[in-house]
Amino acid sequence: MTRCRPNRTARDNPLRRRSDVIEARAALLLAVLAVLVAPLLGALSGWAAHADARDRARAEHGARHMQRARLLEAAPEFVPSTTGVQDAATYPVTVRWSDGRGRTITALAPVEAGLDRGDPTTVWLDLHGGVTTAPWGSGDIWSHTLAAGFLVAAVTAGFAVTSRLVLHRVLDRRRLAAWERDWLRVAPAWDPRR
Repeated sequence: MTRCRPNRTARDNPLRRRSDVIEARAALLLAVLAVLVAPLLGALSGWAAHADARDRARAEHGARHMQRARLLEAAPEFVPSTTGVQDAATYPVTVRWSDGRGRTITALAPVEAGLDRGDPTTVWLDLHGGVTTAPWGSGDIWSHTLAAGFLVAAVTAGFAVTSRLVLHRVLDRRRLAAWERDWLRVAPAWDPRR
């Protein structure tokens, strides 16, 4: 009477195929990529994006300045967001201000919703006196940081999961083709008519 070996491993299994070993090892590597490497890459890219965004904000603060102006027309009323996220809505409205030389300048500038004609507002000007957007603030910097980090982590994890699924499908096709070849070889012996 033969006894079963209790310490039998998958390596000793006579039914183990080479494709099973390849798939198991690839699954392990891709799981590590998705679980450990993807968040690490996301954090590193977020860190780099944060430094880049801080530099951009500093450059914008140095190249832009605020100017007090008056509205020449009323801004539209605030329209509530359908997504539930309440952003500060701005609309392009004609405004007027006097520059440092005493000239009166009229231009189209983004202003907050709901302001009336004659209300004071703040516009941002570039070094050439053209209307521009406000420089990036800490909220913009963090939005950029988190978006970059999340995107890199998601793409890396998505690559790992997609690679795992593609590898599984390719190996399954090869295994099915091998089973078909083997069956064609042994089928005549199982045919009762022979």
